[in-house]
This record gives sequence, C-alpha cells and structure tokens, in this order.
Amino acid sequence: MIPKIDRGFEVMRKTLLGLLIGCTTMHAAAADEWVIEVHYADRAELQRAATHFQHVIVDRQRKVFRVDTSDSGIAAMQREGLTVTIDTAATAKLRAFHQQAKAAALLGNGIDSIPGFECFRTVEETYQTMDQLVADHPGIAAVDEIGPSWLNTPPNDTGYEMRAMRITNLDTVEADPDRPRMVVFSSIHAREYAPAEVDTRFAEWLVNHYGSDPEATWLVDHNDFRLVLMGNPDARKDAEQQIYQRKNLDRVNGPCEDQDISSQPGVDLNRNFPFHWNILLGGGSDDYTCSQTFHGPYADGSDHGDHIQGTPEPETLNLLQYVAGTCNAQGECNGGLFADHREGPTNPPTTGDDSGAASPSDTPGLFIDIHSNAALVLWPWGDTSDDSPNSVALRTLGRRMAYFTNYRPQQSNELYLTDGTTVDTMYGLLGVAAYTVETDGIDFFQDCASFESDTAPTNIEGLRYAARSLHAPYLLPSGPDTVSVVATPDSAGNPIAISAHLDSSRFNDSNGTEPVHAIASVNAYVDQLPWDAGATPIALQAVDGAFDSASEDAEGSISSTGLSIGRHYIYVQGTSDAGQAGTPNMAFADIVENDAIFTDGFDP
Repeated sequence: MIPKIDRGFEVMRKTLLGLLIGCTTMHAAAADEWVIEVHYADRAELQRAATHFQHVIVDRQRKVFRVDTSDSGIAAMQREGLTVTIDTAATAKLRAFHQQAKAAALLGNGIDSIPGFECFRTVEETYQTMDQLVADHPGIAAVDEIGPSWLNTPPNDTGYEMRAMRITNLDTVEADPDRPRMVVFSSIHAREYAPAEVDTRFAEWLVNHYGSDPEATWLVDHNDFRLVLMGNPDARKDAEQQIYQRKNLDRVNGPCEDQDISSQPGVDLNRNFPFHWNILLGGGSDDYTCSQTFHGPYADGSDHGDHIQGTPEPETLNLLQYVAGTCNAQGECNGGLFADHREGPTNPPTTGDDSGAASPSDTPGLFIDIHSNAALVLWPWGDTSDDSPNSVALRTLGRRMAYFTNYRPQQSNELYLTDGTTVDTMYGLLGVAAYTVETDGIDFFQDCASFESDTAPTNIEGLRYAARSLHAPYLLPSGPDTVSVVATPDSAGNPIAISAHLDSSRFNDSNGTEPVHAIASVNAYVDQLPWDAGATPIALQAVDGAFDSASEDAEGSISSTGLSIGRHYIYVQGTSDAGQAGTPNMAFADIVENDAIFTDGFDP
C-alpha cells in the first residue's frame, strides 16, 4: 500500500519555502529545490530509495542519505514510506548560491566573476592550460585529439574536440613502448566541478615538477599518463553557467520537455558504456529519457527486448576507443591504450553469466574516473554484489588511495546498483585495475576554500600513490610504501648516504580491515627500477637496529666509485615479511668533482 503524504510535513515545507525565498530572494524557478536527509532501515531500503536519484551521499552510522531534490523527489520518498527531513541551512545556502549565479549570468559573466569560485577552470581555460604545458615542456607533454563531442558531430558544429593530456618522456618512449599507463577521466558528469580541476592540477604537478622533484621525474620517465580533463565538454559549458547539467547535450537520443529540476535532456555517459549496458533492465540505469541516469542507446548486439538499441554517444565512443580500442561481443579488445588481459562477454543475459577469469596479478596500468561529491573510492562491480575476480587486490589498492583523502573505500554496488559504467567497462573488458573516486564537498559546485585546503591536495596525493603502483597495481599495494628518500650528494669517489622512510600501514580501514605486515627488508638501486632486468639491490639497514614493524626508517651508503659525474637516480623499495615488495620512490644523487663542493672560496 502506498502511504499517504504527511500533510503536517507539507505545511512545514511550505512554511520553510516562504522563509527561504524571503531570505535568499530566490527566483521562483528554483523554489522547488531542497537539500533533504532520508532515513533508511537497512541496505535493501537504501538501494530502493537511491534508485530515485542520480546521486546520494550516505551516512551509514546515522542510516541517512543526503540529496538535493525537488518536491517530486520528496513525494517519492514519502511514497516509499521513508522519513524525510529538510536541511534548512544547506537548502538556504544552495539557493543563495544559485541566486548569485543567476545574477552573474544575466550580466553575461562566466564562472570567474562569481566570488569564491575562481579556482575552477572553464573548458577554454583548461584547454589553454593543456596547450601551455605542451608549449613549455614539449619533451614530456602532448595533446591527443580523441574525437568530436555531440555538439561538434555533423550536422552540429558548435561543440568541442575532445582532448587528452599525454604526459611521459617522449624522447624515450619509442624504446620503451610498453611502459605502464594511467588513464584518468574527470567531469564526465558536467556539473561536477572539482574532478576536472583535480585532474588538471595533477597534470600540472607531473609536468611542472619534472626534473626538480624526484618522484614526479621518475613517474614521468617510466610511465605514460593519459588524462581526459573534460570528459563532457559540451554540457560542462552549460554547467559553468551554474546549470545542474549532468548528462551530455544530445537532445535527439535524450529528449526531455519536463520542467522538474530533477529532469533534463541528454544521455548519462556513465551509463552508456558497453560492458553490461542496461543489464539490470532499469535497475542500474533508466529507460526514461528525462531521467538523470538515462542510459541512452548502445549497439552491442544483445537482446534486451524493447529497450533502446542504436548508436552510442560520440563522447562514449571517443573515450572507449581511445582507452580500449575496438571491442567485440565476446569482450575481445585491441588497438587501445591497455592490452586486453581478461576474458568474458561484453553483455551476457545476466551478471552471473560473466564467466570471466581474473586478470593476471602482474597486469600493469590503472584506470580512474573522478566524480563528486560522495567522498568514496569505488571498485567493480557496480551491477552486482558478487565480488569481481580481482576483488581482493582491488580492495587493497582502494584502501591505499582512500588513506590520503579519508574517503570510504568500498565496492561500487554498495552505494547503489549501476550498469554501463566506465569503471566496470574498463575492468570487465580489459582486466585493468579500475576505480571511481568520488571527491568530497556539500555541493557539485564546491566552495573554493574547502577545495583548495583539502580536496585538491589530498586527491593529488592519492593519485601520486596510485601512480607509484602502476607497474603492478594488483601486487605492489600489498607491500610497504616508500614514503620518502633522501640521498646526500657528494664528490666523486665518496659514498652516497641514503635514508628512507617506509610504511606498510597506510590504509583506510573505515570499511573492513586490511592486513598490515611488518617490513622485512629495504633495498636501494642505482639508475635502475627494482624490476628492471639485471637491477642490483643494495641492502639498507633499519635505523632502530631491526626491520620488525610496519613503519621503518632505513639508512645506508652506496659507493660512488665508477659512477659518472652528474645526476643519478637512487630508487628505494621495501619488502614485507609476507614476501611482497611495495611501491618504490626515488631521490636524486648529484655526483660532483672533488673541488666543485667548495663554492664559497674557502678551502680547508
């Protein structure tokens, strides 16, 4: 039985509406928008309620979820028999912001004119940043054009060319074409401001610190980064005018005439990817074109009855072909950035028919799709509660990345069921380790103060750790992380003093507990990564006399005899008492002539 709507709640809502409109002088068109908390009893009730929204923030301790929605969203929760509470302060803040945004838009001003939001770059500014990085650092930075957006696809011609920032040592890549790759998508949901800026700043950190920061230098020299900073540029342009546009702007496949703020035209690109596309038949995406999780069409050859088939979105095709290449119905892919390391059909009748084996444990590379704002690190699967074949290793790396941001690490389905997503597609088709990172923040249009002080720096730290694991992301996170390395430069013939700090315990255990092993040994390597053929380990010693804990300081010396004058790379890697090597890090060692160390005119 559908419960009656609480009339007392309706009276309270109308009273609050009047107060809020009076406080914010809000335009009538936005008077239907609320920030609410919905109380749920168990996981089944959460899943059932969450399907009404495109995005929720879950507080599991209090058993509530938060969402901004309209009157119809509140009514839907009441029909589910759930208790709804309006967050009046958050609602007032949200409406005041939109009023400010509308005023700026009427003056023809862009986002930079809105006080407090200058920290987020527009599409044009982001593309300008990419071009400037290439102009300033042509040896390590390039731009890949990956295809036109929907508004730039004939007969349209008003959209954007989609682009990826490539960062690697271009002078050595021909001799090392198989170096591990890290692909990061951001702001595929257009209104999510923070992801694109985090991704852009990560690109800037890699490029601008190359040659001066040892970590950035070795990561760029030995890995290949492909960062799609604007995954949905057409709609992002709308979102820059403070329009809550999530989907792309395809009004042909995704028409919508509804005026409800929860409805919008377009296709949800993160439900439009081929692996298990619409496999839950409305349970992980929506057939209704106005829905914010409308999956759009996909020509995958599967039989889903009356559900939409056809041509996928151009943004989806661009991103898929760039990363995975061409894939058939059997899930065999070739021609993309990642080799295909996993078997299994693209779209079986049910999630239980996947039949795909685990990806080999030494599979290199990593895929990350950054979203906002649920403060989570998610890994496959999103369309079933079953563990993926590589679930143990995926969980370990997920808990490592979540350590830096303090986001909750969990399998994707724990939030709510999703199908046709980027992360399930990249892992399911290719076997590459794949994650969704949901940044924090109360609103999709996050305030700059919290973004600058917390969101940006902590997420870049998480991306840096992920990059250190690229050689073997299913293995290295189980071992100790080399947090820092210092090499004391000296003159030719004298030993190089090495010190390093390593830690095995840096996991986020807010959702389960990750095994922590003591560090058993630490080795240094000169001008060779630990896994290079013929790499020679040089044992370091524990500063406290024994390697027997999860956090250790190590020290030692390396003979410089035979080393050429100039800069050398000193890599340090630890191994746990379980025999698992961890993520390395590096320091510069600058060998100088004996008389070069006296630079102040004083010679003792």
